[in-house]
Amino acid sequence: MNRLRNSWSVFGSFIFAATLVCRADTIQLSSGQEIKATVIKYGNHAFEVRTDDGKNASYPANSVKRIQFDPGESPSKLMTRTNGAQEGKVAAFENGGFVVVQPSGTRTFPAIFVEQAEFVADRGQSIEVISHGQQIDISKRLALGNVTIVDFYADWCGPCKAVEPTIQQLAQSDPEIAVRKIDIVNWASPVARQYHVSTIPRVEIYGRKGELVGTVKGADPAQVRQYVAQAKSAAR
Repeated sequence: MNRLRNSWSVFGSFIFAATLVCRADTIQLSSGQEIKATVIKYGNHAFEVRTDDGKNASYPANSVKRIQFDPGESPSKLMTRTNGAQEGKVAAFENGGFVVVQPSGTRTFPAIFVEQAEFVADRGQSIEVISHGQQIDISKRLALGNVTIVDFYADWCGPCKAVEPTIQQLAQSDPEIAVRKIDIVNWASPVARQYHVSTIPRVEIYGRKGELVGTVKGADPAQVRQYVAQAKSAAR
């Protein structure tokens, strides 16, 4: 039984990783090297990217031949010297310019006129405790544009500690995942009564638009990963 359970755990982790890998930008360097990574932002004439293993790297714009952005990317924000703030879906970076799809049509903004650009929505703190027993409006604490994991826990809860490493790893390795932790303190606390908490850990996964994707009751790291992968692969 344990062997079968471990096999399913490994299989679930593989599916989770595969889902994240397929949603990456394609970076072609002038040297001919091709890189799969998530382009996070542009500034000081360089691109900052996050690789699948969670590491950051920087590439000067003059070393980048072309970037094909994932078609599922959220709208990006560009600050230009000549046209002010611009927003739209960046389809590509090529011939030294950003190809941006906007409601009025497709425009190209030369990189020399772009001061900075953000391709991944700001999630705020990667991990934040938002309540110690007090009532709270979860909807106002979600990292919209990112996947948010809401973790109901208590310091005295043993099973909560079993799922904690998975939640931390997800937030620390992926810039598009935010964790918001709620310490219920005890079963009679205002926040426990507010959200009818009768089991912990209780982990809720919200999509980029703030929709609830799934709820995991009990220590089930594999199910948490599955819901996170589902939230990440949903249309933006």
